[in-house]
Amino acid sequence: MSKFNGFTLIEILIATGIFMIIVMVFVPIITQIKKEETVLSERRSIAYELHDELQPFIWTNKSVPDSFSKKNNNGKTIRYTFKEKNKFIKGCAHWENARKTNETFCLEGLAKK
Repeated sequence: MSKFNGFTLIEILIATGIFMIIVMVFVPIITQIKKEETVLSERRSIAYELHDELQPFIWTNKSVPDSFSKKNNNGKTIRYTFKEKNKFIKGCAHWENARKTNETFCLEGLAKK
């Protein structure tokens, strides 16, 4: 009786198949998580930028523009729109996120006049 040291072809094929199934399941999940991370990071960054754009209209007597576009640090074009109603100023940012869908984020502030 001889000793066999090593793996048979069937054992290697089964191990390779299990490994490929694991890879095929987790790669799309990780890709989706990275994309959502990018979307949330963009949203947070644009919220800060909108806050900074809204401040001069709240604290000074500057006239509120209807809208304007601006590129942020990441090279995305963001369209800002502003509306004044009573003493409140509503500012909104519109952009295309990493999922290639249009997104809007709005903030309101009480104008100090």
